[in-house]
Amino acid sequence: MPTINASKYGFMSNSAQGSGAFSTARNASTASGTAFNQPTGDQVTTSYSIGFSSKGDTATLKRSWWAFDVSSYASGYTITDLQIQFDPTTNTSTNFPIAVIKSTAQGNANTNLAQSDWDSLDFNTLYSTNSSTNYWPDTNSVSTIDLNSTAIAAFSTSYLKICIVWWFDYTGVGSLVTANGLAYQNYNYTPRITFSAAASGWSGGTVNTVSANTDNSINTIGYSNIEAVNTVSS
Repeated sequence: MPTINASKYGFMSNSAQGSGAFSTARNASTASGTAFNQPTGDQVTTSYSIGFSSKGDTATLKRSWWAFDVSSYASGYTITDLQIQFDPTTNTSTNFPIAVIKSTAQGNANTNLAQSDWDSLDFNTLYSTNSSTNYWPDTNSVSTIDLNSTAIAAFSTSYLKICIVWWFDYTGVGSLVTANGLAYQNYNYTPRITFSAAASGWSGGTVNTVSANTDNSINTIGYSNIEAVNTVSS
């Protein structure tokens, strides 16, 4: 089962005050907080702080971006069982719901985050399961979250880039109460993806009138392991 470490990963936050603070923080084009790249140690990877009072609303959101170079598996493979793998900590808030969505930051998985990347994500493309029961683990052991077929399809672009956000940051509506929530991560363990990759092989047509099937071969190479003949794909 192949494993690919994130080549770029980091997080940043954005805060706003006044009427509609949550929407202001969520939809801004630039983060108010510093962009942290390739952090180490225990860090808050995703979080929210929402408050409503007679003195004015306040909101702070934190998002995390991870980028993977999957160019070695961009073609010629059938990808299944795709997961992100990471090391959370027990400082995480109870039942902290998250969404894994498409990122448009970090170039070809080779560029650091900048504050101007706050809106470099696609709320319309969900990579995790479409349920708020996708909770960030509250554990000190390496954990995984399954990614869907849409994330697998991104392999064809040579880069899988994700953004991890609080569930209600993803939806834009929902449980906006006076509260704080934190998803902690140990960044001494580099975020990574794991997956199964089966070579597509060659299974159709004939060569010199010999039909392709699992009992035949060319120069002792089974048809199921042949991808092309004289560089011409089947």
